[in-house]
Amino acid sequence: MTSKGALTCARPEEVPLNIQTTASLPQLGRGIDPVFVYYFLVFLQMLDWRIGSRFSSQPHPHQLLLIRLSDNDDNRKLDILIATRYPLTEKEVAFWRSIRQQFYLKDNVTYLQGGTVGPSPRPVTEYVISLLRELESDPLNNGSGSLLAPLVEESRRKLGQFVGAKPEQIALVVNTTMGMNIPACGLPLQSGQEILMSDQEYGAIKAIWEYVAAEKGLEIRTIPLPTPPEHPTQVVEAFASGISRRTQVVVFSHVYCTSGLVAPVKELCQLAHDYNAFAVVDGAHAVGMVPVDIANLGCDFYLSSCHKWLLAPKGIGMAYLAESFLDLRPATLGFGLNQGHPHRFDVAGTRDSTHFAGLGKAINFQQEIGWEDRIRPYCLSLAARLKDQVLDRIPTAKLMVPTDTEQSGFLTTFTIPGINHGKAAGYLWQDHQIQTVSVDAGGTSVFRISTHFYNSHSDIDRFISALAETVDTRSDVKI
Repeated sequence: MTSKGALTCARPEEVPLNIQTTASLPQLGRGIDPVFVYYFLVFLQMLDWRIGSRFSSQPHPHQLLLIRLSDNDDNRKLDILIATRYPLTEKEVAFWRSIRQQFYLKDNVTYLQGGTVGPSPRPVTEYVISLLRELESDPLNNGSGSLLAPLVEESRRKLGQFVGAKPEQIALVVNTTMGMNIPACGLPLQSGQEILMSDQEYGAIKAIWEYVAAEKGLEIRTIPLPTPPEHPTQVVEAFASGISRRTQVVVFSHVYCTSGLVAPVKELCQLAHDYNAFAVVDGAHAVGMVPVDIANLGCDFYLSSCHKWLLAPKGIGMAYLAESFLDLRPATLGFGLNQGHPHRFDVAGTRDSTHFAGLGKAINFQQEIGWEDRIRPYCLSLAARLKDQVLDRIPTAKLMVPTDTEQSGFLTTFTIPGINHGKAAGYLWQDHQIQTVSVDAGGTSVFRISTHFYNSHSDIDRFISALAETVDTRSDVKI
């Protein structure tokens, strides 16, 4: 889902939300060496060239220019990502404030917990409620499929388009945990083999594979992840250090819930396949945060929730299965066994399908705003501002997530040595109505801050000020 927009020099008032601009190499000029372009841009940075100053009279104290060179379909492309760290124009602020009003979030609450559960927009919730009312008006006939079945299939189709997968390879499940049961219960695992994962996988995921390993006589091999890694190759090297010919399954996260690290999924899948192991991806924090193109990743299974960054109704997840696994034994047995793909892996039995019908509405909501052109660039600017403010206002803080957008998204983690993060998070809610969470990232306690497009730059400033005050004035948070 790479943006194809041209690199332009329009004024902010003309293109108020064009924060991220991506251009392919031919658009910049055929035959230009990407390396030359890279060093030219670095040179401009060394001269402290203020990109934004050409377009606006507002001060632009900080700019970040990130360059990523990649190969795509044998064509060399240059992706230029400009993550802005400057005040938005009045029109931009007004636009995102209007978007915030599309949520039921209380005005006095700063919600920075979307990585745990995201709030569904008003249009999505109201749509689901309207479907539920219609369902209950004739529960037998409407529940048999005439009302909801086509809407659910449309949601499946839209989800497939969003994540780059065929709809017939996507099962609709309750959440990532339920989806993970499909490979865990269905794969033909052999006693004496190994399951490889990192020390930062989600607790429920670890529990599933530990149970399977104990049941079938496999061993769990756990490798430590570098936090933060300096380069994606360090993540691959970490998994490579633990893999062997005994490895039968490699389980890893697309975006790590503990640190916010965006893993090099394609390379890790290739590593697994080089050792004839199954590649199983926990994508709970990826869908709706980072571009996902499952067909290009080479994974065997990709499991995700849709109620986090995609902002779908609660209790919706997806399970992607590569074509060679579509005849796998489902984790839940029922009438679905007699149905075709992917229905045999869907949630089994009588259920409320209005939420699954609402999934398509949630995808529409973000696409109508512009996920690639508006939402993602804006959210990257929020994360960039947060990282800057943390380091500027709290000198002892250390970022636990990489700063480049190849390895990070909207989820920011950092640690403050000598501080009880859990207590501090409690005071942030008690004293300031700011919802955050503290998690463990490879043995280090960290703040995990989830920012989404319902947040504002002022939310970031409010959080940092409140955190600095809590650290300075609350003696019991010090350890």
